[in-house]
Amino acid sequence: MTRTRCLAASMLSAGMSHEARFVFTREQVSQYCELVGDHNAIHRDLDAARMRFPDIADIVVPGGLIQTTISALFGSLFPGDGTLGLTFCLERFRRPVCPGDEVTVTLRVSRIVRGGILDMAVEVRNLSGDTLSSGSARLVAPDAAYQEWWQENLDAASEAGC
Repeated sequence: MTRTRCLAASMLSAGMSHEARFVFTREQVSQYCELVGDHNAIHRDLDAARMRFPDIADIVVPGGLIQTTISALFGSLFPGDGTLGLTFCLERFRRPVCPGDEVTVTLRVSRIVRGGILDMAVEVRNLSGDTLSSGSARLVAPDAAYQEWWQENLDAASEAGC
């Protein structure tokens, strides 16, 4: 079983953050492009990528792959299981990301609106600390009843050896 977290709205406060690091592979790029039907040559052909970005070391990781990976963080780690997405928008990437590049994603609760609705700030940086993209999300964090259900089911799965 993949390890997740579940932070109920009552467990969150403005300023809380979560950081994750990712490295995308050529295989992930290929699988993503096949799944969504993205046939842009810059995602599979180095010559095409260099036509757009002359100094690039490899093909370009699709922005959508990075965005869906960030969305997975919302629903599995911060706030975690049971989270519902309302909006999520990243600005255009300032520099391309290539397979093998490590990126750091920081999610920060910027404010809690009401009824478990939170605004999150999102930042994507490279290893040098340069901001590649930033954006925002509005989410509905799970309530205490869902968090209790999640905890009970997590405990049951652990006892069963999952």
